[in-house]
Amino acid sequence: MPFTIEGQWVPSKPTSSKPPKGVKIRLVKRGKNIITTILNLNMLSNELVHLASHLKKKLGCGGAVKDTDIEIQGDNVSKVRKILEEYGIKSS
Repeated sequence: MPFTIEGQWVPSKPTSSKPPKGVKIRLVKRGKNIITTILNLNMLSNELVHLASHLKKKLGCGGAVKDTDIEIQGDNVSKVRKILEEYGIKSS
């Protein structure tokens, strides 16, 4: 409860003491297709769209933003990792 009985505001405790999850780059096979997925990006939706657009242009392939993840067509794990390092995003 953020307020006491007297009406004073009490700050809420952090929900978790763990740091946010790191960015993961994974290779996923869907049927015959191979997709590079970038997981755990803590960005706003418009920033995700901008980053996905930049990745697609650099790599010359298609892709999409699904919820908070970016999917890039093909096996581009090492290339995506290099581009994310240029943005200052550490990944594993």
